[in-house]
Parts: sequence; structure tokens; C-alpha cells
Amino acid sequence: MEKGRKTKAVAIVALIVAVLGLTVAFAALSTTLTINGTAQVNTATWDIHFEDLSSAVTTGDASELTPPTIGVGEESKPNTHIGDFEIQLTKPGDSVTYTFDVKNNGTIDATLGTLTLGTPQCTSIAEPTVENDATIVCDNLKFELTYTDGGTPVAQNDTLNRGETKNLTLKVSFDGDELPTNDVSIDGLDVTMIYNQK
Repeated sequence: MEKGRKTKAVAIVALIVAVLGLTVAFAALSTTLTINGTAQVNTATWDIHFEDLSSAVTTGDASELTPPTIGVGEESKPNTHIGDFEIQLTKPGDSVTYTFDVKNNGTIDATLGTLTLGTPQCTSIAEPTVENDATIVCDNLKFELTYTDGGTPVAQNDTLNRGETKNLTLKVSFDGDELPTNDVSIDGLDVTMIYNQK
């Protein structure tokens, strides 16, 4: 029995020593970790705009009556808007072409979120051929926006990385075989490109 007590006493002493050892080890590992340093967050800038709008290049008997303008940063006419222009197309094969740059002068990469090519609306005021003349023109009118380098159509989700500039071509042409009897005015030739953060 004496031997059993000694064994229990040794076991208890060993257990106490083990607990004390674990306590000391835990205390040694539980020191405070201090990290010192500085960080700087730089401000990001968003500056995507059109620039360097060319003069009209015409083919055939086409002419420019009013040159286009680039938007002035308003909500209805952002810096990535071209409009307010008037052209005259007289016969098949006539076209008016403009080139311009879209530039990302900011520090954030972007993708094209919304591309709005106006829907041409043709109007003739001379009776009795009003509807027929407007239909002839609008059905044969091509309104294209492409990248000048390669001729690829501009599309939603195209990228424009920070510091990048892309040259675009805007072309309006009349490619029909039939001519209207009277003059037809064409509205709705605006272009707006809204970019989003990539």
C-alpha cells in the first residue's frame, strides 16, 4: 500500500511539474507581437475622354454642314460623347468619316460599359414621297464606329488601360442603289461611350 501511495505522490508531483512547465512555455509563447511601419494610400484618378477630333473626310458628293462637337462633361453630354453634327449624303457611295482618340489619362484601368450609337432617324418633308424617301435613306445608311488600327468594331467590354489611347473612326455612308426623290434629313447620329472601372 505504501508503494501505491508513493506512486500516486510521484504521479501528482509529475503532473504538477508538467502543468507548471506548460504554463511557463505558454507564457513564453504568448509575448506581444508589435509591428511598426507606415503605409500610404495614393488617390486614384478617373479621366477618360475624347480628344483630337479630325475634320471631316468626305467621299463622292458628301459634305459636312455642321461639324461634330465633343461633350463638355455634363451628364447628358459627357466627355465621351460626340454629336450635334449635320452632314449631307447625295448619292450611293457618299460617306463622311471622322477620326478621334479616346484616352485614359487616369490611374484606373477601364472597360467599355455602355456604347450608344444613335439610331438614325430619317425625315423627308416633301409630299407625296415622304415615307418612301425616308425609308430609302435609312434602310441604306451605314453608321459605324471602329478602331482605326485594324477596323474592328468598337464593342461593349473593350478595355482601355490607364495611360492608353485608342484612335477611333466614325463613318456615316449611304450604300443604296435607289435614290430618294427629295431631300432627307438624318438625325440621331450621336455616339456616347461610358466606361466602368475594370
